[in-house]
Amino acid sequence: MKILLLTSLSLAALASGPVFAQCATGSAAMMPSTHTMVKAADIKWGPAPPSLPKGAEMTVLSGDPGKAGPFAIRIKAPPGFKVPRHWHPADEQITIISGDFHLSMGESGSAHAADFTAGDYANLPAKMQHEASTTGGVVVQVNSTGPFEITYVDPKDDPRNQMPKAASATK
Repeated sequence: MKILLLTSLSLAALASGPVFAQCATGSAAMMPSTHTMVKAADIKWGPAPPSLPKGAEMTVLSGDPGKAGPFAIRIKAPPGFKVPRHWHPADEQITIISGDFHLSMGESGSAHAADFTAGDYANLPAKMQHEASTTGGVVVQVNSTGPFEITYVDPKDDPRNQMPKAASATK
C-alpha cells in the first residue's frame, strides 16, 4: 500500500531540481524576495515534469518544488486528463482556478469522490491516496512543501515507468 503514488515516489524518486528547472516559471517565481507577485497574464507555461502523464503544463509561482520548503505551482490539464491513484509525502492544498476537477480520495476500496469548479478548494493530507481528472480541462494551483514527490499506488501507472511505444508501421 505504501508502495508509491501526483503530483512523489518511493519507487521512482520524483522530479527534483533539474526536472522542475524545465518547467516555466511565473514572472516573479524563484527570485529571492520577501514577497512574490505573479500576474496571470505574465505566466509562462511549460511541460509538466515526467512524473505526471503527458499533456499537462505547469508553472512555478513561488519556491522550488524540487527543494525543501514551501512552493506554489499551477498545473494546466487538457480535457480528458487523468492522474492515476497516487500520494504525496506532504500535505497538498489544491485550489481550482478554472475548469472542472474531479477528485477520488482515500484508498480505492473506500474512496469517496467530489467534483470541483473554479474557486473550490481541497486539502489532502500527506500520504492520502487520491486520483484526479478533468472532463473539459482545468487549471489548479497546488501549494505544498517540497521536495515535491508523487508515488503511484500501482507502479505501472507511473509515466516514468512506461516504455516508449514503437513507431507504428507506415503504409
